[in-house]
Amino acid sequence: MDWRILLIGGVLVLGAVVVLVLLLFGGGGGGPVAGVGQRQADDGRGHITEGTAGGPYSSKPATSGEHWASVQNWGIYSTALPEEAALHNLEHGGLVIWYQPAKLADGELGALTAYMQAQVASERYKVILTPWGGSDFGHPIAVTSWNWLLYLDTAEVDQIRAFLDDHYGDAPEPFGGPGRPGG
Repeated sequence: MDWRILLIGGVLVLGAVVVLVLLLFGGGGGGPVAGVGQRQADDGRGHITEGTAGGPYSSKPATSGEHWASVQNWGIYSTALPEEAALHNLEHGGLVIWYQPAKLADGELGALTAYMQAQVASERYKVILTPWGGSDFGHPIAVTSWNWLLYLDTAEVDQIRAFLDDHYGDAPEPFGGPGRPGG
């Protein structure tokens, strides 16, 4: 066999491997963004008496820390949930989308609500949408999971979806919590 044919074949195989590696690991776009959000300090996961204040928390909104023993139903809330109530849902692998109503532009709550309606009907239903009742966190929207936080200045549903892809179920007790809404 001619050595030139082997050389050309080897170069072609090597090129195919390089292209494959770049497609799989090179962030070629179109897929979820890896590492969406910022990792937060773990403030523990102890239970406290229902109705009492937890904290202090190292992030706003909190992504871990002292919380009530009860869990909230997944879905859309029109009144603010206390952090201590929502944290238990994060411990069970869910996400909470917090929004500051006065900071949302027209139509953004509708976009978040439409996203939520589709999400809670899916296999990845462990999501809560709630107004924020605490002091200003500096952005219209914050998305939290256990030890992860993503601030958004607009209702970027693709970023929320990427955050969910990265962090859904990544928690100390991912199989607990309430069942599917309406199920």
